[in-house]
Amino acid sequence: MKYIIQSIKEYFQSKEKKGLKPIFFESIGDQNTSRDERLKNLIKVLEKNGFKIKNKK
Repeated sequence: MKYIIQSIKEYFQSKEKKGLKPIFFESIGDQNTSRDERLKNLIKVLEKNGFKIKNKK
């Protein structure tokens, strides 16, 4: 089995050629972002895209 590693840009281009679009792909932070901030950002992005979060703090 042979695996091919693609960059994110190439991945999205290959999906668009097939007629597919990503539902959502947004950054929630970088390596300097604290874990709590990334969690809050992830919850915001998921809610924005129609997910319902239970037991959120």
